[in-house]
Amino acid sequence: MLEKMLEKYRVVDSVGNKVGKLKDVYLDLDTWKGSAFEYSPGALKKDKVFTVSQIGKMDHDQGTIVLKDKFEDMEPPEKSKREMYPFKEIQKLQVVDSMGEKVGKVYNIDIPVEKLKDFKVWKLLIRVGIKDRRLRISPQEISEIMGVIKLKKTLEQYKEELE
Repeated sequence: MLEKMLEKYRVVDSVGNKVGKLKDVYLDLDTWKGSAFEYSPGALKKDKVFTVSQIGKMDHDQGTIVLKDKFEDMEPPEKSKREMYPFKEIQKLQVVDSMGEKVGKVYNIDIPVEKLKDFKVWKLLIRVGIKDRRLRISPQEISEIMGVIKLKKTLEQYKEELE
């Protein structure tokens, strides 16, 4: 399931009352698992965050995330942390290959439906240009995230693997 599809999910409490609508996924950059979700409770209200552990169930047919009884939301962190890094911030970073050459930007992440229980990222989708549509990179292919996302191989090596 792509992150863009998750953004359409509604958040409800255990009784079915609407809590808000998902806005962002927070990732733990060491494990590449989802750690929390940011949601909007409505117009003129501050966005809130709940952790993955507070999810009771997900209803894919209805497009809802049902939170456990007495869930505790919190304010979004003011500064991104490695264990709670917003996906929207990852999308702003430039992706470079092992030689420092510009590759493109991450435009989405893929989380297999069967892994939605722990929200483990399977692939990062990187837009590389008009001619070459995209790269699908495993999080294990990232050597560092420090102002840019640096990959372990060159762009040419990734392209050769696709052929």
